[in-house]
This record gives sequence, C-alpha cells and structure tokens, in this order.
Amino acid sequence: MKIQILTGSFLLIALAVFQTASAEENHGYHLRMGSTASNLAAGCTPATAQVDLDINNVRGRIMNGGDMWWDLNNNAKYEIPKGSAKMSLFAGALWIGGVDAGGQLKVAAMTYRQNGNDFWPGPINGTTVSVDPAECTHYDKIWKITRKEVEDYVNGNSQVAPVNMTTWPGNGNAAYGEEHDLAPYFDKNGDGVYNYADGDYPNYNLLGLPINPQPGQCATCTGYLFGDETLWWVFNDVGNIHLETGAQPIGLEIQAQGFGFSTNDEINNMTFYQYKIINRSTYSLNETYFGQWVDPDLGNATDDYVGCDVARGLGYCYNGDADDEGANGYGTNPPAVGVDFFQGPIADANDGVDNNKNCTVDETCEQIIMSKFLYYNNDFSITGNPQTANHYYNFLKGYWKDGTPFTYGANGYGGATQCSYMFPGDSDPYGWGLGGNCSNPVPVPFAWTEAQSGNTPGDRRFLQSAGKFTLQPGAVNYVTTGVVWARASSGGPQASIELMKKADDKAQALFDNCFKVLNGPDAPDMAIREMDKELVLSLSNSQTSNNANEGYTELDPLIICDG
Repeated sequence: MKIQILTGSFLLIALAVFQTASAEENHGYHLRMGSTASNLAAGCTPATAQVDLDINNVRGRIMNGGDMWWDLNNNAKYEIPKGSAKMSLFAGALWIGGVDAGGQLKVAAMTYRQNGNDFWPGPINGTTVSVDPAECTHYDKIWKITRKEVEDYVNGNSQVAPVNMTTWPGNGNAAYGEEHDLAPYFDKNGDGVYNYADGDYPNYNLLGLPINPQPGQCATCTGYLFGDETLWWVFNDVGNIHLETGAQPIGLEIQAQGFGFSTNDEINNMTFYQYKIINRSTYSLNETYFGQWVDPDLGNATDDYVGCDVARGLGYCYNGDADDEGANGYGTNPPAVGVDFFQGPIADANDGVDNNKNCTVDETCEQIIMSKFLYYNNDFSITGNPQTANHYYNFLKGYWKDGTPFTYGANGYGGATQCSYMFPGDSDPYGWGLGGNCSNPVPVPFAWTEAQSGNTPGDRRFLQSAGKFTLQPGAVNYVTTGVVWARASSGGPQASIELMKKADDKAQALFDNCFKVLNGPDAPDMAIREMDKELVLSLSNSQTSNNANEGYTELDPLIICDG
C-alpha cells in the first residue's frame, strides 16, 4: 500500500537506522518532529524475531519488540479461523507510563514502529540498568515449545529433546548482570542451573502441583508455563532511545509468554498472554498505568465499532452492520473479537479504591483490573493517533490528547459528564465509570454504544488501562490478558457479541483455575447427556479405557451450574 510520509527528510535518514519496515497509510503511521528523548542508550538494534502461535483454531503472530499480531510489512497476522485468510486483529502492544519524583514523564509503548521502537530484546543488567547490544542480539528470539514435546521427552516416549528445550533460557548470564532465573524451568536436582541433561525441563506443571503465590509475592498463576503450546520471550525498554513515544525510559524488563489450548470448545478460539513486568530501576514511578493497546481490524477494517464490558474487564470490536463486505471481510453474520484484562498490577495499600470491583476495599494484594477504556480514530485529530509522550500518557489516564477528560455519550469528547469507560452499553450497573461503586451506585443515564450515538463505523483502535499505582524499585507485577472470539450463525453483530461474552466467561473461569484444563490423555473416557437440569456423565473403566481400574475425581471449573 501507499506509504504516508510527512515532512522532515533529515529525520527520515536518521530513522532508517532504526526502522526498515514500511508504513501503511491505513494504520495511522506518522513521523514526529522534535523528539524529547535524551537518555544514554545502549545501541541495541530493533527486534526482528517473529513466531506464530498456532496450536488451535488461531494463527497469531508474536514479535520480540513489545508488539504482536502483524508482520512489520503491513499485513495483519491474527487469523481466525486458521486457514481462512480472514484476520480479526491487526496489532497489539503493552503501554506503560508514569511520572518520577522529579516530575519527569516516562513512557514505554509501541504501535507500528513508524518512528522507531521503545522496546528491545533481552533482560536488563540489574546493576547498571542497561543491556549490552550483544545480549539484545542473543535474545532476539522467541522460544516455541509444546507441552506434549516436553511430556514425551520427560516420560521417555521421545529420545530426542526438542531444540527449544535444549536451548531454553532458564538462566541469565551473570557476566552481564542478568537475573539468575529467567524462563520458568523445573529443577530436578535442585542445583539452581537449567540443564535438560540433568532432567530439567521448561516448567509445565507436569506433576499437578498446587499453584500458589511465590514467597513474598501476591500474584497467583505464576512461575509455570501454560497452554498446549507456549511462546516465551524477554524484552526491555532501556536498549536504545525511545523513538516511538519520544519519552524517557523507565527501566523495565518484561518476561512474556503467549499460549493457547487445543480443545473442542470455545477455548480453541482463544489465545492468552502473561507478562512478568520487573522495575529494574532504582526509583519509584508515581501515577503509573499499565495498558493493553489493540488495533482490531475485524475482517474489513473500515466498518468496525468497539465497546467494553465493565464488569468483565473486556474490550471488544464488532462489525458496524450485519455484512462485513469486501475481499477481507467475514461476510454476513460477522464475528466479534474481545480482549479481556484478567490480571493487573497490585494496587497501593490503603488507597481507598475498590480496584478489582469485588465490593471489598483495600484487601491484601488487591489487583487493579480494567480501570479505563477508550477508543480513538485513525486520524490526527484530538481523538486520533497519539503523536507525543503526553498523548500516550493521557490516553492511559483517561484523557484526550489535549488533556480534556473522556465524557459520557456521543463520541466521548466535549460532554458534560466525565467518565472512565467509553461505550459500556448496559455493562456498568453500579456506574463505576461515573464514580459509583457497590455501596453508592451512580445511575447510568443510558446504555451508551457506538450505534446508539449514531457514529459512522470505521477503522478503530482501543486501549484498556489499569491504574493508577506506585511502581516501586524492584517491584514485580503481572499482567495477564486473553483474546476471545465468537461468531453467531444468525442475529447479526449483536448475537456475535453475546456469544463472545459467554466465551469470555469460560476464559475467565479458566484463568481463575490457573489455566488448568483436563488434558485429553489424562481425562477419563466419558459420554455426556443433558437431562433437564442435570448433566449425566458416564465414565468408563474398561480395560480398553485410558483409565482402566482407576478411580477418578475432578472438579471442572468451566462447568457453571444454576439453581
């Protein structure tokens, strides 16, 4: 496609060092003059690694530069159904921002690498809060592995260890000041060193141990690999100058895994992402926000709407009418796609806010879930693409580019009532987005959606953020998100939205159970019959069954019973 280039030929020459990918006009690429970044940079080159997560009905591209779901050549790479050549997402990335004690704004974010990068491969030297360019190159890789590969080798069913098991980055390089333990691994002999020849392996929970918080930490569902297929990678925000946002670096090391499950239900259409975010700097970052940015592009990108479900912590995209036209479109009864913010940062103690919306204030280890939701358009208006560090940070906080707050109704700009969530429909019964809570609900004026506002469908982006909180030196926070997708056979976009929300309930239950599903080889042979309000499960213990002569007891959290 045609490349959109703004003025500034001298800047183009400088950027050629950092950015080789072309820029697509349809995705808001722009060049910004007058970058304020002035940090001493390590000189890392941009990440190049790309790997597909494709164990189930999704083929999603992951990159090692803080971004995902596209290929750096203007092509969307979140294909669902797999093999259909239909894409539901174009790009996604983490956004993180805050202010230090001296009032300096620090932001790390990515969109399309149109100006450069804010993230680079590799872990951080914990002493110097830097990264050596050689280590950036060494970690410009994504390790892809499956649970079955590991199980087969550990159980002796395969005599050859998979390559990514033999090269698994379980330990950092002490010569570069890296953390000793990096990618999760099971240490069979307890010597603290990953060596697959000693019986160590990438840490799928093959022993079925309870997953509890690490000592001194709040987060659960950590320390393991999840899914039937898993990608693991590590990146940082100190490897070079922040040319994407123009902001000062924070000092973040982010250890990430993306994973999926191969099943015969809605989970087969999902992917999940967990980020271990470590503040390697020596200072606190105040009024910090973590955000998940999404450019959805549901089939035909020019006729989309977006919305959110406050109670579910879900942002989603759907078609603006009942027919997603064009060669890239899904046709009639198009699907809906959503991103759920399952797990966010730990709130400041005694902040007086019910950050996880469970009607209890200031409990120990309270997490902040989706606290803001916004959309913006593919243009350079006040409600369009961010162009400076302040724009990125304003979006994270719930403000437009010019510093005015989001307002309830119409297009979210210039109204009388400040709000936190755009297009929530009827998903906010307590009026959380208007300042309400469980004890003091605030009446919601009307069910605000794009359709209700009469907006013209178009090429949208959305952002879910969690904050504000204080990011302490050395703090470890986890962010876990998941992509859900559903397509109704009739009833148009609204029917797909409702089906997608039901799928999201199953995704939430899966997260609440630390991503434990009944594995095919381990589950009993069974037949399921539905009788009125009962599910009758007939279990086989025959000699031909995979559980012959064994007892079986298991609670599946994904089965929700009423009454």
